[in-house]
Amino acid sequence: MSKERHYEGNPQKNSPALGATVAYLGINGLLALLHGSQGCSTFIRLQLNRHFKEPIPLNSTALLEDTAIFGGWEHLKKGIAKAIDKFQPGIIGVMSTGLTETFGDDLQSALQELRQERPDLKNFPVVLSRTPDYVGSMQEGYLETVLSLLATLSPPAPENKKSDLSIPGFQPAIALFPGIHLTPGDVGELKDIVSLFGFRPIVVPDVSTSLDGHTELEPAPVVQGGTTPTDILQLPKCQAAFSFGLSMKKVGAYFQKKYEIPHINIPSLTGLKATDNFVLALADVAQKPIPAKLRQQRSQLLDFFADYHDQIGGKQIAVALETDLLYTLGTALQEVGAKVSVALGATEHGFKEFPSSIPVQMGDLEDLEDLAGGSHLIIANSNGRQTAAALHLPHLRAGLPVFDRAGENLKVWIGYRGSRQFLVDTLNTMAG
Repeated sequence: MSKERHYEGNPQKNSPALGATVAYLGINGLLALLHGSQGCSTFIRLQLNRHFKEPIPLNSTALLEDTAIFGGWEHLKKGIAKAIDKFQPGIIGVMSTGLTETFGDDLQSALQELRQERPDLKNFPVVLSRTPDYVGSMQEGYLETVLSLLATLSPPAPENKKSDLSIPGFQPAIALFPGIHLTPGDVGELKDIVSLFGFRPIVVPDVSTSLDGHTELEPAPVVQGGTTPTDILQLPKCQAAFSFGLSMKKVGAYFQKKYEIPHINIPSLTGLKATDNFVLALADVAQKPIPAKLRQQRSQLLDFFADYHDQIGGKQIAVALETDLLYTLGTALQEVGAKVSVALGATEHGFKEFPSSIPVQMGDLEDLEDLAGGSHLIIANSNGRQTAAALHLPHLRAGLPVFDRAGENLKVWIGYRGSRQFLVDTLNTMAG
């Protein structure tokens, strides 16, 4: 944010509870319950519905004025019990809000008291995630929730670590922890790449089968698709784990400590070098050569570099996104000779990891309008369209929400294939 003002004039960040909701939407059979007012849940549903073009199964404890004074402890207990009794979910996922965090509701104690009152719910899985609106953005809320999912649902480390590799027909598994910056299309592409090496991918959370645009006969109160509880129980048997995005390094570290399974963080999956790093790491884990399909895709990306480097090299591009996506697209643009003239993150987490050539700072869309003049392109979510119009600059939509373009949430931005498509879209957007 500009040092000349002390307010956010046009925020680009989303609520941490929105990030928590996206994480919960990647777990099959889960019922998401927001501990807050109906207005909070309605706004999250609106944002996600406009972006994914899907019904968003999100419930609320529906706090009112009196609970803002006396606390929402009883509302939370009743909300969990009623959701289980009425909808019969496999899992409940609770997230807090700024309202409930401000007056200090203790989610864990409320759950313990409910289980004392309802012994039949003693072993029912309930995930609790603290996501106050005043701490971080959707990226931080997503991270907190993925950690809570693993802490609550993943089994203890096994005493016997005997390998199953000697069993005929056994397919080794790889654990994948995608950041919120990866689209459902990205996660599907990631699973395809891993499968080419003979691994079975276990993705937590997996939005590629829940927010992929499939048809449901009728709206359901629980998540349809995503990672299953059975998949999560298989996590201790994985050969290795990969986390994707700077923020998700913490998830991978937690997983490695719990199961003593090797973990590799992949900060970016967009661009030639970034994709090479991931593919080579996979090949090393699999002890196999790189599949012909990936070598062909890499060749196609290199050919695109040769054909169009003169059209993108030297272009000034202003980017305003959540930190993980900002890093991903910014480093990919620099790789082909473009200059990131402005780099505005929603929060400061991860800034130390950026190369010095990217002038990263925290800022909002008002800062973007102040700083992006003279650039050739703006990359931001749909809320950046007014800034682009005011500066008469082309605008490539990325991140969340994107609600004024069709199918944006299903695009693939990662791997050799997705990297080429990102550069194609960049050039075509600048060309008008």
